Amino acid sequence: MEESAMCGIAGFYHPHRNYLNEEARYRDILKDMAAVQRHRGPDDSGVFLNRHAGLSHARLSIIDLVTGHQPMEKEVGGRTFSIAYNGELYNTEELRKELQALGHSFSTTSDTEVILTGCIEYGPDFVKRLNGIFAFACYDAFHDRVILFRDRSGVKPLFYMVRGDEILFASEIKGILAVPGIRPELDRKGLNEVFSIGPARTYGCGVFAGMEEVLPGHFLICSPDGISSHCYWKLVSQPHEDSYEETIEKTSFLVQDSIKRQMVSDVPICTFLSGGVDSSLVSAVCAAELKKQGKRLTTFSFDFTDNDKYFKANSFQPSQDRPFVDRMQKFLDSDHHYLECGNTDQADRLCDSVLAHDLPAMGDIDSSMLHFC
Repeated sequence: MEESAMCGIAGFYHPHRNYLNEEARYRDILKDMAAVQRHRGPDDSGVFLNRHAGLSHARLSIIDLVTGHQPMEKEVGGRTFSIAYNGELYNTEELRKELQALGHSFSTTSDTEVILTGCIEYGPDFVKRLNGIFAFACYDAFHDRVILFRDRSGVKPLFYMVRGDEILFASEIKGILAVPGIRPELDRKGLNEVFSIGPARTYGCGVFAGMEEVLPGHFLICSPDGISSHCYWKLVSQPHEDSYEETIEKTSFLVQDSIKRQMVSDVPICTFLSGGVDSSLVSAVCAAELKKQGKRLTTFSFDFTDNDKYFKANSFQPSQDRPFVDRMQKFLDSDHHYLECGNTDQADRLCDSVLAHDLPAMGDIDSSMLHFC
């Protein structure tokens, strides 16, 4: 699927410090926090600095390639609001029309401005209306508070560290480590994470001492009153009472709707195609939608060099992917590209993969993705 708006955000907030007294210094810090995350957003960057808050952004342009610069500021009723946003919203137009009906106007076509305007109108509870994957920081100058939001499933990362009365935050740990005086240190808790459940992590744990992560389905309010965490969504188990036919109908709609909503983009769409059920389904829906527009889907698959010669079936992978990729490519009539990687190339990327995550990662899976992307 097309690359989600994988931008990088970062910033800081201190209710009692006036950053503008050393404006040049703190602007440079914000630039450094964005620079170390530039791989997340090489198309544009920007900073915002106020008396008590600073935001920075490294942007990958997907929607509104011209006017989507961030951090974005907006003034309504004499009150100024600012946002640094990473993610992709799938119900942008529905929300935009609703906000326009309430009298709001928009100067861009970006989902960023829709989210910022919604927060201005409804406050932090507006996050409950968002259908998408996201992590963003919103600064409300009137109430002197920064609010950090993370999507329901935690697809988009958002780390933070509290240093006295100050909070530092970034999409990646390296963004926080770019702040002078912050050192990467491990304590017993972090070591337990790495050696007990790594590369997985306990939700909310940033492994390094003092490093935390905004929980999925939560937002943090940072104000002169302190920092408070609020849960806006959680998964609830309910009895399944639909008939077999209703289950098929609803599941089909939800799967296709989720794929189609993620196809909204101002850049070309492509998919990874492994020949498995999930990638084949996603590719089939995308191909059908693009065909309606007179377009052809571009697909990519991954394989090891000389895999046809050295592959040995096992219980985990009883067959090669390539034959199923070929069948799906023929069915889809996609513009397909076969990507190959040798064992040496993949091994060379293992260290790069760890550096990209700032933490232990999924070894060969992440290194191969990094090699091609």
